[in-house]
Amino acid sequence: MSPAPLLSAYLPLRYVLTDSLAVRTSYDPSGIDSEHVIGGRAQRGMLAAALTRAGRHDDLHAWVARGDRIRFAPAHPRLERGPGRTAPAVAYPPPAYLHTPGKEGDTTVDVFGHTDPATPYRAVRDPLTPDRALRARVHTTAERRLGRTRTGARTQGVPFVTTALDAGQVFEARWQLRAPDTASLERLAERVAAALARAEGTLTLGSGGTRAHGGVSVAPVDPDRLLSPDRIDPAGRVRTWPAGSPVDLILLSPALVVDEHGRHRPSALTRAVLDLCARVLPDTRVEVLADHVEAESVGGYHRGYRGPMAERWAARPGAVVRLRPDRDLTTARARLLEAHTLGERAVDGYGQFTLASPPPAGPEPLAPQAAPFAARRRPAPPEPDRDERLRLLYDRLLWEAAVRPVRDHARALARASAPRSAELPPHLLECLREVLAQPRRTPGRALSALEHTVAPNSARGPGNGAGELCEHDLRALDRALLVRPDRPGRTSVRSWLEGLSTRTTAWWDDNRPGRAPAYTGALAVVDLTLADGRPPATAAGLSRHALEWERRAAPCLSLLLVSSWLAETARAARGGPE
Repeated sequence: MSPAPLLSAYLPLRYVLTDSLAVRTSYDPSGIDSEHVIGGRAQRGMLAAALTRAGRHDDLHAWVARGDRIRFAPAHPRLERGPGRTAPAVAYPPPAYLHTPGKEGDTTVDVFGHTDPATPYRAVRDPLTPDRALRARVHTTAERRLGRTRTGARTQGVPFVTTALDAGQVFEARWQLRAPDTASLERLAERVAAALARAEGTLTLGSGGTRAHGGVSVAPVDPDRLLSPDRIDPAGRVRTWPAGSPVDLILLSPALVVDEHGRHRPSALTRAVLDLCARVLPDTRVEVLADHVEAESVGGYHRGYRGPMAERWAARPGAVVRLRPDRDLTTARARLLEAHTLGERAVDGYGQFTLASPPPAGPEPLAPQAAPFAARRRPAPPEPDRDERLRLLYDRLLWEAAVRPVRDHARALARASAPRSAELPPHLLECLREVLAQPRRTPGRALSALEHTVAPNSARGPGNGAGELCEHDLRALDRALLVRPDRPGRTSVRSWLEGLSTRTTAWWDDNRPGRAPAYTGALAVVDLTLADGRPPATAAGLSRHALEWERRAAPCLSLLLVSSWLAETARAARGGPE
């Protein structure tokens, strides 16, 4: 008794490249051509490595080694933003019948239909969305390196060229899951998604384990609905064809098909398609209207065996076989046909295809290009008040960013006031600096001591331990004027220093650098609550949390401003260098 057939569904996975990803490079006399997809074999190795690290050897055997429960699939560019794009779409290999008239044509035509023999046609090579609305422009970087030879006795380095997919790009793969019933399919999908989630941060693709390439973040496309019944998102596509209507079978991955003599021949794809239709839909007679198949060499490097794999000729993705069935092709029958593969190495994602309707007879506009970079969601800003350690870090970052612009502001005040502060003798400035520099004083106590020192003799209270100034020094503080470039008018130095301890927050608000770009910009760069690192459009030029920090740090900031001003004024009084 034959076993019951396995049900099939697809697990859509979203890949975001956190590092560059080295891909296979093919050489051509006119340039270097690189793959714009992530092969199923690389993803198979990624899952195998994750399961091995977790010690899940039973799952490793069932999911990866046997290959009857999971069939991996190539990851194609996922366009999450682009011209006129409101929903994400995946770009697949363009159908081989799609060409542009002329070298710089701006329309596309179906060359299976009527064409002009006098017009040169050029095949569309960019990955294309199923609705032909966007083309994917995958970003790659070519690198020339020196490496060791794998054969021969030469020990010196030999040059080679490799191409890497740039980091930040997003791809989508749909692994095919197979199980006896629907409940088993759902459990399998949940277990696979959980295994990938546990391995987050350690997943690598390709040669990432040896050359710092291949870091990737993997997650289900829709965590609330893990499984999809279709290999390609059917949005806006017809999935039912009446009898006699043409249907295009489009190859999505290389197909390792063999001829009647057992040799790998890409030209045997059409015969393999007819054999598959006869086996899966025995009650339907299928006629081939047209086909176009190109060849490519497939191989790879086996990291486990530390050697290259055998090269084979395969049908290139994008190959098309246009069929005409004599019976209705319903959605269920189309899904049943797509659940099978063409040729060998199905577990690695080879031989996968989809069914689609032919394009219109007339020309269509050439789809614009879009890059498959991830549409990043702006994270919610952190709340420093909710975590004591985060608040301490936040305060430290803002303080270190504020020190330099506050000192620069103090120097600017001292230089602007230099002609009016000549009444201050050097010994008086040194005395005031010593009051602020007394050890074991908190900023608040230091400011209180300074304010007490410059107060009139009649206003000083006993027992404060502050330095005493004579009447001559006090009159000098009254005669010396402070000039502030940011506002008109002048004030005496003694009046400027009043309120340092009794109303410190108000004093700082009145003397802060204001909206000076050097100050607000320096704080915005390190402000954890700002998403873009730019000063917000507020009256103070600071975020709400930065203003709260200013109120907490007002004694420290005021002390820094006054001490820097005294140091610059004393240097000018001594005639020191700039």
